[in-house]
Amino acid sequence: LSISIALNSQTQPIQQQKILPVIEVVKVYGKLAGPSCFGKIAPKGASCQINVLELKQELGLSTSGEDRRITREELSDSLEALSFKWPLKPYGRDKSADKTAVINKGAETYLYMQQLESRGLYDRRNPTGPLPTSLRPQLNGVLQKEGLKGPTVDRLFG
Repeated sequence: LSISIALNSQTQPIQQQKILPVIEVVKVYGKLAGPSCFGKIAPKGASCQINVLELKQELGLSTSGEDRRITREELSDSLEALSFKWPLKPYGRDKSADKTAVINKGAETYLYMQQLESRGLYDRRNPTGPLPTSLRPQLNGVLQKEGLKGPTVDRLFG
């Protein structure tokens, strides 16, 4: 699978946009990625790497080498059924990547914080409020319930 990422101005409704909003790309990745994390397991509520064999099983595709094409409807249904977990940001380079699960820093930090605040889950002006990482399960639930918007599945499939 290959996903092209680009920022857009958000001036058009999502159905008319040629480029997906970054949050939609994060939602797709967070559904496709599993807990495998550079030889370790990601903390609860986080995803890390996409494992092709696990993904084929999740999507109901053969892992025995026999190729079968998935339809757009099957992809949509499978993505809907997969649970979303905010992905982790890889830590360091090559040799230190195995620390990603321990460091436990969410990918796209600015977007993560923006999503928490815009949904009323976090207030950066409240010094006694919860740590943003502790709110990952709540944000995961909100994004899971929201599902993928507009042409996201079409762009992924096409």
